[in-house]
Amino acid sequence: MNMEIRRRGLLTAAAVLALPLPVAGAQGASPQRAVRIVLPYAPGGSTDASARLIATPMTQSLSQPVVVENRPGAKGTIGAAEVARAPKDRYTLLVDAAAHGSNHALYRNLPFDYARDFAPIAQLTVSPQILAVHPSLPVNNVPELVALAKKQPGTLSYGTPGNGSAGHLACASLAWHAGMDVTQVAYRGGGPAVQDLLANQISFTFASVTAVLALVQDGKLRPLAVSSLSRIAPLPEIPAISETYPGFDIYECGRALCPGGDARCCA
Repeated sequence: MNMEIRRRGLLTAAAVLALPLPVAGAQGASPQRAVRIVLPYAPGGSTDASARLIATPMTQSLSQPVVVENRPGAKGTIGAAEVARAPKDRYTLLVDAAAHGSNHALYRNLPFDYARDFAPIAQLTVSPQILAVHPSLPVNNVPELVALAKKQPGTLSYGTPGNGSAGHLACASLAWHAGMDVTQVAYRGGGPAVQDLLANQISFTFASVTAVLALVQDGKLRPLAVSSLSRIAPLPEIPAISETYPGFDIYECGRALCPGGDARCCA
């Protein structure tokens, strides 16, 4: 698959409308009760962090509680289905990531339609990912990881937030570029994958900068590369994968959506 197509599939940027957060109540009035942000992944990942990052300023702006609720499972479809069923009253939002652009191709019988049943409000984050390994794995860079994987085909495992997630696509893309035979272990979110990497239960993962930067700086995880086209400011010494495989450029996005196919339901 063409790398540019993969990248565009992750970003889905053209579909994101520049409508303002926070949301308002009927006819633009202030909301009269708490606003729910449903997060369709487990706590601890980058999308979880994005949702909680906006919850505090929204609470202050709206003068009403903004509550983040985790509804993980089935690669984001359980939480998304809950929001799709919610009243179109501006009180329930979905904060999602790559699932919004990929689940329709992975599941045959979704109980909702992402294009019809959701309206995009705003893009919250665009983040490169860090390819990280447990410090016990005897590799220090991408070529050494590839060499080890080829020496032991099928034995290295990588954790992802699920099929079609940004982490899955990044790992699969690297495996395709390098010709590696590695095994995916799918989780209910990026947080559990990082926890199992810390416990040395998997070999490597791609995780957002926000999810693993502190762990990398503390030496609890070893960074091999970043998934962006160029190096990033927080870790300027860590090479980009594109330095080994030109053109490799994958980001993870967080976006806010509301139920109902018309974005005016959130205006």
